[in-house]
Amino acid sequence: MVMVVLALSMSLSKPVVATPTARDANDPSIGALAAGQLDLALVTTGLSSPVAVTNAGDASGRLFVVERAGRIRVVLGGKLQAGSFLDISDRVISGNERGLLGLAFHPDFTSNRFFYVFYTRQTDGALITSRFTADVGLASADAATEHFLMQIPHPATNHNSGQLAFRSDGYLYVSVGDGGGSGDPEGDAQSINTLLGKILRIDVDGTGAGSFGAYGIPLTNPFVGVSGLDEIWAYGFRNAWRFSFDAETGALWIGDVGQNDWEEIDREPLEDAGGHNYGWNVMEGTHCYAAVTCDETGKVLPIAEYAHDLGCAVTGGRVYRGSTQPDLVGLYVFADYCSGRVWTIPADGTAKTERLLTTASITSFGEDEGGELYATDLGGALYRVVAPPFTDVTDSSFLNDINWLYYAGITTGCGSGLYCPLANVSRAQMASFLVRALDLPPTATDFFTDDETSIHEADINSLRVAGITSGCGPLLYCPLGDVTREQMAAFLHRALE
Repeated sequence: MVMVVLALSMSLSKPVVATPTARDANDPSIGALAAGQLDLALVTTGLSSPVAVTNAGDASGRLFVVERAGRIRVVLGGKLQAGSFLDISDRVISGNERGLLGLAFHPDFTSNRFFYVFYTRQTDGALITSRFTADVGLASADAATEHFLMQIPHPATNHNSGQLAFRSDGYLYVSVGDGGGSGDPEGDAQSINTLLGKILRIDVDGTGAGSFGAYGIPLTNPFVGVSGLDEIWAYGFRNAWRFSFDAETGALWIGDVGQNDWEEIDREPLEDAGGHNYGWNVMEGTHCYAAVTCDETGKVLPIAEYAHDLGCAVTGGRVYRGSTQPDLVGLYVFADYCSGRVWTIPADGTAKTERLLTTASITSFGEDEGGELYATDLGGALYRVVAPPFTDVTDSSFLNDINWLYYAGITTGCGSGLYCPLANVSRAQMASFLVRALDLPPTATDFFTDDETSIHEADINSLRVAGITSGCGPLLYCPLGDVTREQMAAFLHRALE
């Protein structure tokens, strides 16, 4: 109760309360995030093979979770909603690496109602990027509104990729796997005359015919007017299953799933003009693939990698830019699907740090409208990625409020990294909370006779000077008494006035 009402007071514009400050990404203490501090807080279960999660940017508070078999489900207020936002399971072939794999909402979704999906077609396994239109209330979408954008023939069941994302340039980026098979036997990833093994950039608002559908080609794409397919933004990928854009810097982060030995993370700054070769199948990570030596000329090497003794398939993540967890700001969070390991990398650095070992099969990371980070588990769960300063609040529904109290300097908990969320608050503790929140000045006057041994005595007296309390009787404060809800009302009313 205490943390709820204190957080509420932030919006009432009367006293000036302490405000947490996000860490700068260059702050060396960022790398010292406690190993046990990163955790997965369960949001909901009951999903069927979820592979992606995102928001619509429509201020609805909804999270949209992609189920591999062909449905998009809605989670609102931590609750999985009945029914589907979209159901195209009748046209999706699902299983292993196939299925409904990607989702992105148009930047103008609230006005044009457009959103885009990536799936493997049931009839032939082709890679389909389609647009759908939500109903006027944005509550759901009819499968009959499908408008095909891109249809790419795909020769195998694996290495489909499937990430869709809009960048600040307004264009849609699409990741496409190398066509499958061990070692990219057709050499598709290194060829600029196929869309396989690439990240593509298309203009969904443009007109004209692209190589494999009806969409516009940005004139600044690197292969426009020269040899190579115009849609290609970057190439040399085996299976760039998940990529993302840093909401602050615009940098492109890519997790490319390796062959037998190495998993890699690549990063490309916003100002980059594209057209880079990320190495596969000449390189696997920073190493020559299936050869003692190889030609590294013109290859962009990953900023981080890990060997298969730590996992088998990287799940590319996101840079945290939310507001409730300052210790996470500026950290790129990613995982391994097989081992459940979770690492972070500073947004401007290359050193990865393992933060968590979980039993979840993490398939994807995504954000809500506030930049808070979530992860999908193929086993059917949606988690929130959290870095609580206390070890006993991970599953608390008041986590944001508790984090705020800590980072604002209002509480350091009840000792040894604990907050004791279910414990009652004493009147003495309440005094210290309010004094810190309101930054009340100290006083030399002693008003009460029963607080002499309390470590909160100075704050109790400051509260009295401010007129927030007159105690519980003549010269008495009752420091060990619990704060009732009606007393809380009185404390806060006087504090806010």
